[in-house]
Amino acid sequence: MSLKEDIQGVKEEIGAQEQFLESIIKSERFYKKYKKQILALGAVLILGGAGYTGYTLIKEHDLKVSNEAYEKLIKSPNDSEAMSVLKDKNLPLYKIFLFQEAVKEKSVKKLEELSNDKKSDILADLSTYELGQLKNSQSINSELLKGFSLLEEGFDLLKVGKITEAKLKFAQIDPNSPLSKIVKNLEHFQGKTK
Repeated sequence: MSLKEDIQGVKEEIGAQEQFLESIIKSERFYKKYKKQILALGAVLILGGAGYTGYTLIKEHDLKVSNEAYEKLIKSPNDSEAMSVLKDKNLPLYKIFLFQEAVKEKSVKKLEELSNDKKSDILADLSTYELGQLKNSQSINSELLKGFSLLEEGFDLLKVGKITEAKLKFAQIDPNSPLSKIVKNLEHFQGKTK
């Protein structure tokens, strides 16, 4: 009985080895058949990984350099070298710096330039709003801050006792706007109820 079991065990072991050798041969044939494609894929993966790593390192370096230039400009706004570096390395941060300086200096000319910037809608909108504030304009074309500017205008009218005109300004504010609660409070403060 034990001889039959030994023979059966040997047969099973030989069968397993045959399957293993067969799979190795199939793998070798597959590799030989697609050797160029496998090597090309490996090269692409290696080059892609190296390219991504290089790109990431360059972006981190540019960010660090632009932050340092921005810090220098905050301390010394007339540093032309830092301004040039910031403009080259991080244009959006450069435009924000220009906006800050224009607001600080109350420069209508600089704010007009920034308000015409088509690449930065939010900054252009903020510049338009600040420009309207400097010119004491009653019609500010700011899309983002339109409701806020209407609230401000209405509040100014309330301060001088022009309640009807203020109510007309408040009525132009979108009822779904977060500012509508403030409007209701201001109207209530004036003794008005809907």
